[in-house]
Amino acid sequence: MIHWYKTSKKGFTLFEILLVITIMAILAIAAMTSTINTQRQFVFLNNFKEIFNKIREVRMDAVTQKAVDLGVPEGMGIPSAYGLYIANDGDLITVTVFADLTTSDTQNGYDPTGTGSDVDLGQPYSFDATKYTLEVADAPSVTNPYTFDTNSNLTFLYSPTEIKVVASGNITGTGSLQFTGPYIILTLKDTKEPPLTKKISIFLRSGIAEAIDATTIITPAPVVTP
Repeated sequence: MIHWYKTSKKGFTLFEILLVITIMAILAIAAMTSTINTQRQFVFLNNFKEIFNKIREVRMDAVTQKAVDLGVPEGMGIPSAYGLYIANDGDLITVTVFADLTTSDTQNGYDPTGTGSDVDLGQPYSFDATKYTLEVADAPSVTNPYTFDTNSNLTFLYSPTEIKVVASGNITGTGSLQFTGPYIILTLKDTKEPPLTKKISIFLRSGIAEAIDATTIITPAPVVTP
C-alpha cells in the first residue's frame, strides 16, 4: 500500500517580515546617526584646534620677535605688537594673526577692511557662525560670559618686549570691553544635541594659552620674557 504524506511549506508570516524590516531600519538609523555625530565632532574639534593654534602662533611670533615688512623705508623689522583679531560678521567667525605697525591708522587694533597698513601673518581661518557660538569671559569671574554675536570682535595684542597680552573687544549689545583679570576664557560651543563645548584659557601676563575643560582648576601661569 502506498501512503501519501502531506508536507508543510510554511513560510514567514507578514508580522515576522515586518519585524525584521523594522529592526534593520532601526540599526541603519543608529549607524547613520553615529556617523553624523562623528563627523560633527571632527569638524567641531578642527575649528577649536585652529583657534587654539592661531593663539599659540601669535604668541610664538612675539616670543621670537618675528620680522615683518614694515613698509618703505623701514623694510623688514619688528612691529610694535603682534595681534590676534577674532570677528563675527553674522555668517563667518574669522581668526586673523597680524602685525600691528606704528604707522597704522588702526594702531593697537586691526582694520578688517584691508585698507590699513596692518600686515596679515598667514592665512585667516573662518568657520560657520550660524552653527557655533563663541563666548568670552574675564576670569576668574566667568559666570556671565559675553556671547560673540554678529558684529562682535575681539583683539589680543602681544608685546614683543614684555609678551603680555592686552585684550579688548566690542560685543554687540554690550559695547566696548577691556579685560583686566589674570586670564580670560574663550569658549566654543556647538549647541545641537548632544552639545559640544571646548574652552581656552589665555593668561594676560604671559600670553600662554591652554586648552581646558569644565573641571580644570586654573592656576596662575609664570611670566615669560624673551
